[in-house]
Formats: sequence, structure tokens, C-alpha cells
Amino acid sequence: MSPELRRVEALLAMGKAGEAALLAERLPERDTPSVDFLRVRGRAFRAAGRVLDAEASFREALSLSPGDPVLCADLATTLAAQHRFKDALPFAREAVELRPGAAAYHALLGFVADRLDYSTEARKALETARALAPADAEAHTVLGFHLLRVGEHGPAIEAFESAISADPRRAEAFHGLSRALIAGGQWQSAVTAWTEALGIDPGRRDRQLDRDLRLKRPSLRPVHRLASVPAGLSLTVALVASGLLWFGRSEDLLGPTLAAIFLLCLATLPPAARQLLGAIDG
Repeated sequence: MSPELRRVEALLAMGKAGEAALLAERLPERDTPSVDFLRVRGRAFRAAGRVLDAEASFREALSLSPGDPVLCADLATTLAAQHRFKDALPFAREAVELRPGAAAYHALLGFVADRLDYSTEARKALETARALAPADAEAHTVLGFHLLRVGEHGPAIEAFESAISADPRRAEAFHGLSRALIAGGQWQSAVTAWTEALGIDPGRRDRQLDRDLRLKRPSLRPVHRLASVPAGLSLTVALVASGLLWFGRSEDLLGPTLAAIFLLCLATLPPAARQLLGAIDG
């Protein structure tokens, strides 16, 4: 690899994606590109957000070196960044077939399969990634989000806790743990995990999770039950109450009148509960 390409890689390692992409674009090797040049240029373009240029660079590299697992994984990652998961899937599968011992490739395949709702394939790939790299927090985290998505809250909690054990400063794992805990009904623990996530990364925000933490407190469960009463049922109760009130007054009967007042109060509870939850949400 030429010194210029090594400099591009160094700029990428320092997080200077824009400079790395600009330098790669100006190198004389672009006229007679090698596989190394195309790979490094593709990564520089991808880091700079130029995913279409990165895709073109990786495809050209694969035409020169077909069956290269690193290039397959690079191209799959680039396509996934464009949310083109169906296009990414065959390259992710090929990377795993060519290098089955690479945990990162299994994790990539699991991520892509998960986005396509191929749950069986995703689960197998992600569990393989975790088995191959038990100390890798990323493998546990990606598996945790998959388990959370398919509704397996207990195993998801375990996966996120394993990720945190591997890397206690991983905000994403705390974020996932808070989601899994609230889904599992462990409200106070979810609040603690979310506080940890924000302490590590104050810029991390999740409006839906913030909303759930406000609305799904145990103390609000009776309010949720009332709010879930259909509006049609409340209207029916109100109409019955109106009928009883009219009958009680016309016949001068205290019983129907009191029953009507009780039913009218009962009919107002579900709308009031919905209004209260809306005020808390706001």
C-alpha cells in the first residue's frame, strides 16, 4: 500500500472523513486503480457520507477481486447505510460463507436479516456472532435489539446486560436495556438505565422512550385502564343515565335520579383519563 493510501487511512482513524475522501479522490492511483486503492477510497467516501460513490468504488474493487470477503462486507455495509437491505443481504451472506469465523460478518448478516424481518436467520447469525466474540459488546447489543423487536424482553435484557459488562461506557446498550426493561414492566430500572445512557451520551434522545417513561409508570396503570374504555361505551352509559334522569324526574323518584347521576359521573371518567394522559404526554 502506498504512503498516500496509508495517509488516507490515518485521516479516517482520526475521524477526518472529509479530508480523507478529498485526498483519496486526488491520488494519481485513480487512473489505474488497485483493489487496495478502491477499498480505501470506498471507506473514505462512506465515512464522508458519500454512500453512492462508496458503493461504486466497492463494486469496482469486487470486479477486480471477486470473492473477497472484506469487500463483500464493505459493500453490504454501504448498501445497508442506504436502507437497501435486500441488495445488501447477498453480499452479507457471501462474506459469512467466505469467512465463517469472523464475528463481525455474522453480526452484519444478522443486522441486515433483522431489518428484512428474516427473524430465524437474524437470530442464528447474531447468536453465532456473540458465541464467536463473547467479549464484544457490539455483538451482544445488536442481538439485544433484535430480541427486543421480536418481543423477547427477558433474553433482550440479558443481552444488553452482557454488552454493558463487556463495555460499561456503551450508551447504546443502556439505551436498549431501558427499552427492554420498560417493555418488561420494570419501570424504575428502566429509568435508571436511561439516566445512565444520558450520562454517557447527553446528546442521545429518544422521544418515544421519554414518552413511555412518562406514561407507563405503575401509578398510572389505573388511569390507562380507564383511558382504554371505548368512547362508544361511555356515550352509551351517558345516554342510559340521561334516560334514567328523565324518568326519575318525571316520576319524582329518587332512586333513578341518583343512579343517573352515578352513571353520568362514570361516563366522564374515561375521557378525563385520556385528557390526563394527554397532559402528561405534552
